[in-house]
Amino acid sequence: MASRDPQQLIPEMWNLFGQFRDEMIKAGEDFIVTCTYRSQQEQSVLYEQGRTKPGPIVTWTRNSKHTERKAFDIAVIKNGKITWAVPDYKKAVEIGIKVGLECGGSWGKSKDWPHFQYKEVKNDKDNISINNSNSSNVVGNGITA
Repeated sequence: MASRDPQQLIPEMWNLFGQFRDEMIKAGEDFIVTCTYRSQQEQSVLYEQGRTKPGPIVTWTRNSKHTERKAFDIAVIKNGKITWAVPDYKKAVEIGIKVGLECGGSWGKSKDWPHFQYKEVKNDKDNISINNSNSSNVVGNGITA
C-alpha cells in the first residue's frame, strides 16, 4: 500500500518537504499528504487503470518519482474540507518552487497541481543528470505522477 509518511522520502527530499511544510504553515495554508512512496508494482497497477484495466486513467507514467522516494502529493484543505480547485493550489506551488521543488502545477501541458518532486538538473556540458536540492478550475482530472 502506498505511503503517506514523509519519512519514507529520501533524506534530501525529506529536508525539502520540511521546508515546504514550514512555509505552508507560515502562509496559513492547510494541507495533508496523500502520497509519498509507492512501489513499482503499485505504480504499474495505477498505469494500467484506464488502459488495460477498467477505470479512468489516473497516471501518465510508469516511471514515477514516487517509486524512487523523491515525490509527495498533497491535498489542500479549505474551510475544513479537501479542495481540488486550481486556485487553492497556486500558493502551494509558489512555496514549492521557493524551497527548490519541482511542482506539477508548473508543468506545461499536463499539470499535476498536488504533485511535488525532487528537482533533477541536467548538466548540458557533460550531458549527465545531477540532483539539485537547493534549487481548468479543477486540479487535473485526478492524474498523478
